Amino acid sequence: MGIMVEQVEDEVAALNMALGASYAGVRAMTGSSGGGFALMVEALSFAGIVEIPVVIVNAQRPGPATGLSTRTEQGDLRFVIHAGHGEFPRMVMALRSPEDAFYQTARAFNLADRYQIPVIILTDLYLDDYTKTIEPFDFGRIKIERHILEEKDIKEYKRYEITESGISPRLIPGKVAGQVVLADSHEHDEYGHITEDTHIRTEMALKRMRKLDLLKDDLQEPWLIGVEEPENLVVCWGSTYGAVKEALDRLIEEGHSIGALVFGDIYPLPKKKIMELGRTAKRIIDIEQNMTGQLDSIIREETPYKSDFKILKFDGRPFSGEEVYIKLKNEVLK
Repeated sequence: MGIMVEQVEDEVAALNMALGASYAGVRAMTGSSGGGFALMVEALSFAGIVEIPVVIVNAQRPGPATGLSTRTEQGDLRFVIHAGHGEFPRMVMALRSPEDAFYQTARAFNLADRYQIPVIILTDLYLDDYTKTIEPFDFGRIKIERHILEEKDIKEYKRYEITESGISPRLIPGKVAGQVVLADSHEHDEYGHITEDTHIRTEMALKRMRKLDLLKDDLQEPWLIGVEEPENLVVCWGSTYGAVKEALDRLIEEGHSIGALVFGDIYPLPKKKIMELGRTAKRIIDIEQNMTGQLDSIIREETPYKSDFKILKFDGRPFSGEEVYIKLKNEVLK
């Protein structure tokens, strides 16, 4: 298959090995749960300053610490968005179903390569463990986009060239005679040499963050299920999709005007649909498997809207469709 899998001694080594492989030109990913992701945070910041593409999976389980190690939760959203020291761009996406996991992981590799950033994928123990019958995956939908410099007659290579997009030309080490691809955890100039020059530092930080402006054009809006212009608008993310869909199907059959936005891309937050539907919805209902409504708090930051009701669960067990249906019917739509 042309794939190598390595189980290393800990998550610190795992991400550093993935970054080394990516620097050398190999598409690389690694994964753990929340505690293991915590060990990766220093290397995550290293990926940010050296602009190395990598995909990292966090399969969430209830914390803090080991918490409920064989149970499920959605408690790490805020953590992965803000993890790392200093400021640098990253993307965070959540997986909603086994099919979504297949296609979005392939997309995550393309986005990591295009923007030379870490892409963090959030799943959870429930989605990782459940079984479902699905249609065969369509490999025709998968396109590999590397965005690697292929020129052989480069006269002067600047690995961190300051560009309008924030994306610098990426060359694989050893591919062009006489050209060195420098990588260092210190701040650096366009060639990769360490510097503490205040002007260069400012320009480099701005260059890296400009990638987010371009990345927003590649964001996918959340899935809209149920009524297209609902009076009651549910917002949720990730693996709650199945339970929410089952509950909405039943409520719509009973005549309720209800729909849901199921977020996959979360950071940066795609805002078009929530801005459109938030204007006409009479109620916004947040459904999440955490204690604080983390997606709702991000929506409050990024848009004029916030939830009127919250249905939150954090006992380590996944939502069932029946449970969501009863709570919506008895507590929200009564």
